[in-house]
Amino acid sequence: MVSVQRKVERLSQQLNQVLSTWSGIEAVVLGEAAEAGILDPYFTISLDVYHHSGVPQPAERKQLFANPTAFDTVPGFTEDRFLLEELPVKIRYQATERVDFMLKRIADQEWIFHDASTYLFYRLLHGQVLQHATTWLEQTRNTLSALPDHFWRTVRNGARISAAYYLNDLRAAVYRGDGLFYTFSLSHFLRSLCSFLFALNQTFEPSDRLVAERVLELPRLPDGFGGRFESMLRDNPELPPKRKLEVAELLVKSILPME
Repeated sequence: MVSVQRKVERLSQQLNQVLSTWSGIEAVVLGEAAEAGILDPYFTISLDVYHHSGVPQPAERKQLFANPTAFDTVPGFTEDRFLLEELPVKIRYQATERVDFMLKRIADQEWIFHDASTYLFYRLLHGQVLQHATTWLEQTRNTLSALPDHFWRTVRNGARISAAYYLNDLRAAVYRGDGLFYTFSLSHFLRSLCSFLFALNQTFEPSDRLVAERVLELPRLPDGFGGRFESMLRDNPELPPKRKLEVAELLVKSILPME
């Protein structure tokens, strides 16, 4: 296990050294997915690269990373994925201006629930810092650690409305017997429900892969939430869609008065 962790640290620093030669790099942060064991399906060396003057084009980035295996970049987004010594790597490139703009919208009370997930803020606040050029990252983290109540209230209210909206979709899908729409609606419902609870606890949302685990660890939860939530996740003949709909209605009713 120690040798594996050392390998992850070595590869992370190797990537960081390449990134440090690029102009305009403000900070590089290692995500917590690298802390999982390499046999864990969720394991990846995940880096967030914050910049203020753009990054090289995909073909050049591939060369700079020494032409790694299975290099791919997401069209329309600045994100690279590849294998390095057979370990999965994901690198996201974020403009500091975008982060500053979002924080300004929060300060000006212009944030709306559908602007973005709070996962970006989670990564900014909790990742392991591999390098930073100025005090931008420290100042941004200080801001994120003390966001005003109106931000959390906006996220909370938006998520609560969204959960009620998807509950209606879930109800329609059950009565119609539409299995696919039921699956879509259930997924959106659970995501909105969890977003509400993270906002209620003034906590940024982790990766979707960790939500089921982390939401149950939150200090403020509705009475009976754990059992109801886990029943929504179980694939059990004793919990057909109609029964899960009843549980979903109880869950929505339980969060309505919470502030």
